[in-house]
Amino acid sequence: MAEDYSSISSSRLSAADAQRASFAVVRRGFDPQEVRSFLDLVSRELDAWEVREAEMRRAVAAAEDRAKNPVIDEANLTAALGQQSGEILRTAHEEARQVLESAQAQAAELLKSAQSRITAAAIEAEQRASTRVADAEIAATNLEQESARTAERILLQARADGETLVARAREQGRKMIEQAQEARASVLADMSTRRRTMHLQIEQLRAARDEIARSVVAVRDTVDRVTAELQSSDAAARAAAEEVARRQPTAEAIQEDAEAEASLEAAALDEQTVVPDAPAPDPETEGVVEELFAKIRASAHDGEPAANLDDETPTGSFDGPDAEEVATRDGLLEAPQGALARKVKRIIQDEQNQLLDQLRAGGVTEADLEPEPDQLARYAGAAVDPLRDAANAAQDFCVQRGAPEGPGLSDGAVQVIAEELARNIVVPLRRRVIESLASQDPTVEVNGAYRELRGARIDRAVSDAAVEAFGAATVAVVGDGTVRWAAATTGEPCADCADNALEGPVRAGATFPTGQAYPPAHPGCRCAILPAG
Repeated sequence: MAEDYSSISSSRLSAADAQRASFAVVRRGFDPQEVRSFLDLVSRELDAWEVREAEMRRAVAAAEDRAKNPVIDEANLTAALGQQSGEILRTAHEEARQVLESAQAQAAELLKSAQSRITAAAIEAEQRASTRVADAEIAATNLEQESARTAERILLQARADGETLVARAREQGRKMIEQAQEARASVLADMSTRRRTMHLQIEQLRAARDEIARSVVAVRDTVDRVTAELQSSDAAARAAAEEVARRQPTAEAIQEDAEAEASLEAAALDEQTVVPDAPAPDPETEGVVEELFAKIRASAHDGEPAANLDDETPTGSFDGPDAEEVATRDGLLEAPQGALARKVKRIIQDEQNQLLDQLRAGGVTEADLEPEPDQLARYAGAAVDPLRDAANAAQDFCVQRGAPEGPGLSDGAVQVIAEELARNIVVPLRRRVIESLASQDPTVEVNGAYRELRGARIDRAVSDAAVEAFGAATVAVVGDGTVRWAAATTGEPCADCADNALEGPVRAGATFPTGQAYPPAHPGCRCAILPAG
């Protein structure tokens, strides 16, 4: 019977097993916290029953041990030999069996109760989870429906706003188109008015041109007559006239301007109008003719000296601390700059006459023009000698201010400046002439091109070249010394020239803040560069 007692609890559930039990977590499973709480309760109950079962097993083992090893004394022996000894042993075994069965039944009942409670808890948890899932699904459905309604409402509002904006944009576009059409009509009306005015002015200019052409013919006849009379005068009168011409250096330029203006107006006449060419002036009487023209123009202006109205180069007195030095530089450049301007204008006049003769003789195309390299070489060759005179004037200017005497500006440097001047004249002139040849009236357009060139553009280009030659020669003469920038102003200097002047002395050949080593810093710049010490 002892063996039966030891095998009763071999496969039962222990408290540790119940405590260590775990379950898989699924979406609609039990609440893990409630299951764990119930398992802890079951574990404590099983633990208590195991303690009780262990006590009962120790009592049974003690009874069995006493039965196996009885203390036989006289009294026990007497009792053992009695009639009730067997009954007592059976009663003990029966009692032990009953206790064991009762314990097993209670354990089974407790396990069954625990399983029932676990099942009930699981069902309840599942029901709660199902309820919560259903509630969540209902809430999600409600939220989705609400979101759909909100999105639809926003979409409808956006569509309404978009249609409103489109309507406004269309209205604004319509107004802008109407304004543009009104502006176009206004501009067209203004252009039509200006066109009629320009046609009227053109007719007036043509009438004035015819009158001037007749006056030019009369003036040329008068010049021829006066020239013939002057040729018969004595040598003393010629010498006196030449002396007067030397005292008025602008007379030759005035004569050239008058002849060029007359040639332009005469070339603009119809092909049926023939203007006789003026005879080439005699070198011995050229100064007398200049004096004559100077007197005629002086009397026409009530005794005032003639002025070049097209010249935009700054002239007159300058202010500032270096005004005297700048004026001295301009005085030294007056003769070379005048000679350079006369040479360049004479070449331009010859080109204009030649091209007009070709136009009168027949059509002229771009291929009939002089090759550009030859044209550039001709202008550069004419500019070399006056630019060399400007460089020599700069050398004398620097030596008088303490600079060492040296070779000055090289012929190659002078040639470079002359070539740059030629490019500044020829490139825009050729472009304008080529455009004029393709126009409806090439004669008028060509005249206009040369008229524009012979004005302020030539004077400014010649002035810039002379100033550049003077500045380059100054740097060459100073050599390893220092130079400074003298701003030529008649008020506030330009920002570039002011920056260069504020730089102070720099090494000759080094660049000033604007990037130039000597003037001009910009077209029309009349600044000077001076030895600094």
